[in-house]
Amino acid sequence: MEIAVIGTSSSVTGFCLAGIKSSHCAANEEELINKINEAMANPEVGILVLTQADYNNLPKRLQEQLSDSVSPTVIAIGTEQSQEMREKIKRAIGVDLWK
Repeated sequence: MEIAVIGTSSSVTGFCLAGIKSSHCAANEEELINKINEAMANPEVGILVLTQADYNNLPKRLQEQLSDSVSPTVIAIGTEQSQEMREKIKRAIGVDLWK
């Protein structure tokens, strides 16, 4: 299983430096959606990382698909607290880490 990171070049660069080999830059929303669909179809991808800002700009239907996905698990990271991330962690380990 591998970790895939998709986003703008500035958000992907740090992951590349950390050794994540499957990192893909997307210059616009169409590229972002195409790269997400490719990663979702790749059985080698176990974790898909996006920025919270990119995730929030995706169509609601795709957000729901990513939210419900188990393999790969989709993680949106950023400075905003993600209620969705909180719920995923709570479901996965049975504990609310924010309390």
